[in-house]
Amino acid sequence: MVVSSENNTFQDFLKWKSYALWQKPEETVLEVSALNPLCGDEVKLYYRKEGKDRIRILGVSGESCSICSASLGFLFKHQTEFQKDKFLFYLSERKNFLEGDETSLFGDLEEITFLRNVKIHPSRYRCALLPWQTLLKIIEVNHDPRS
Repeated sequence: MVVSSENNTFQDFLKWKSYALWQKPEETVLEVSALNPLCGDEVKLYYRKEGKDRIRILGVSGESCSICSASLGFLFKHQTEFQKDKFLFYLSERKNFLEGDETSLFGDLEEITFLRNVKIHPSRYRCALLPWQTLLKIIEVNHDPRS
């Protein structure tokens, strides 16, 4: 049986999606969501504050395409604790990569492979960036200064 490379890519997307904990935690948590109005992808992050400058992602949910779901898996995989002053950097690093700046790599070979697959479809960049834009939205929701 021959498996097409497109099928392998889809299988990879499912694997990458599985890196996230896809459930709302039972404990009381804060949440933020974002919607891509062009395609209907929705992402929710469940988190708690870890001191003044950090948040911890405790779970994720949402209805989204395989690209957005895989990207959400990477967000969760990299670290579940994030520094607020680096939210914009996390997003910019991936956006720059998609736009051709492969010098600002973040060191995860699987995510690099994922983003190279997304590069083939520029109309899907928003799908790949939505989880990272949702992370940045935490600052806006909490009205925290960016620095």
